[in-house]
Amino acid sequence: MEFLNRADDLATLRDSWEAASSQGQFFVVWGRRRVGKTELLGHFAEGKRAFYFEATDATELTQLRNLSEELAAASGNELYREAPFPSWAAALEGITQYVGDQRTLVVLDEFQFLAARCRELATLLSTWLRKTGRRLPVLFVIAGSEIGFFRDEVLTGQLYGRRTGQLPVRPFSFADSTLFVPGYSADDKVRTYAVCGGMPYYLATFTDHRSLAENILRNILYRGGLLHEEAELLLRQELPDPLNHFSVLEAVARGATRTSQVADRTGLGVSQVSQTLRALERLELVEQRRPATASPTSTKTSWAILDGFLNFHFRFVEPYRSRLRTREGAERHLTATVLPQLDHFVSKPAWELICRQHMLNAEQARSVGAWWGQVRVAQRRTEEREIDGVAFDLDGRVVALASCKWTSSPLGIGEETFLTRMQEHIPGAETVARHYFYSRAGFDEALRRLSAAQPERIKLLTPADMLG
Repeated sequence: MEFLNRADDLATLRDSWEAASSQGQFFVVWGRRRVGKTELLGHFAEGKRAFYFEATDATELTQLRNLSEELAAASGNELYREAPFPSWAAALEGITQYVGDQRTLVVLDEFQFLAARCRELATLLSTWLRKTGRRLPVLFVIAGSEIGFFRDEVLTGQLYGRRTGQLPVRPFSFADSTLFVPGYSADDKVRTYAVCGGMPYYLATFTDHRSLAENILRNILYRGGLLHEEAELLLRQELPDPLNHFSVLEAVARGATRTSQVADRTGLGVSQVSQTLRALERLELVEQRRPATASPTSTKTSWAILDGFLNFHFRFVEPYRSRLRTREGAERHLTATVLPQLDHFVSKPAWELICRQHMLNAEQARSVGAWWGQVRVAQRRTEEREIDGVAFDLDGRVVALASCKWTSSPLGIGEETFLTRMQEHIPGAETVARHYFYSRAGFDEALRRLSAAQPERIKLLTPADMLG
């Protein structure tokens, strides 16, 4: 797979590599499966003296034997292969000898597998870093995909005080995701991001030599497609018994965003749903959201699937397994169900997230979120209303509002009227400086005239504008 972008991540690693010439560096890299950690570290290792070991979920003895063989291949010392390291203390001594006085990159990937088999490994490594590693010209990296382990055991555990740098590897932004399909129209680039999310592994299966529909059919809907079973395989790697998690994800993907709604749709108890959602949240697969102006303890919450691909899978694949048994059935499903509903799927949350990211950068904001709440619409009646984007400056003041619509009709002047009326209902939004309007289909004449007259206050953007 061609290596694309990750310029900031590479620069962060490069800084630690430069520092390793004078003092040993200990660096921690973590991120979700399929996010590209291994590709990033492999690319960074090119042209450097490096020892790279990717662990598996094997016994400690097997892990040490495999590491010994890899170190024998890297160093040319066949003794490591003939007499494998009997312990991690011996393995760390072998790594010390390999580094010597030459600047070296050492990577232990999928470190959580090693730590699970050797409970004292964190203590051994901490002691080695303090006594030996810091005196070597080494950039020592541990990496892995078990987010809870790295958060609880590495970043706040035994190794906390030893690290000199850290890097959470995140999914690609919308702009970066377009590098995989440069020949697509701006609209299809948005749709591709909605289907694949920002995960490079999924994006790499799409090619602009085929239409978006054909990519979806070949890669996801066909039973032999590379991504057809991906969601199930991913969840079974992360969770011992993911059946309830499947049901909960399908419910959220099909519009049940409140805990009680998920419970009603799945038949699970509210407490069981809450526990399942929390487990998925720890894996960074779902996110609990609150209105932008609400306190962190507010009970007014909703749930959303963070991963675009999982959202697509549980919306269009998992509920329709019986339709997808044959290629003919998959083709009918694409035509009858997926394509007619695709733009509705794109509109929320993918398009809104893309717009909020653009707004965050344009305003140099501290944060941007959605707002929803009860608004009086008659003397004795209130209804819930929602604002797609609310931007806060560094002092916590509301500085801009946004309307984000992925419809086939141009956005009209009525949206400006709505945002203006809503300002009085959003705490701190009374003196908002700008209104952003994001639209797939452009804008009506009245809104364009208003923007031309007030260009600093009214911002109009289409997908093509955002990529320009």
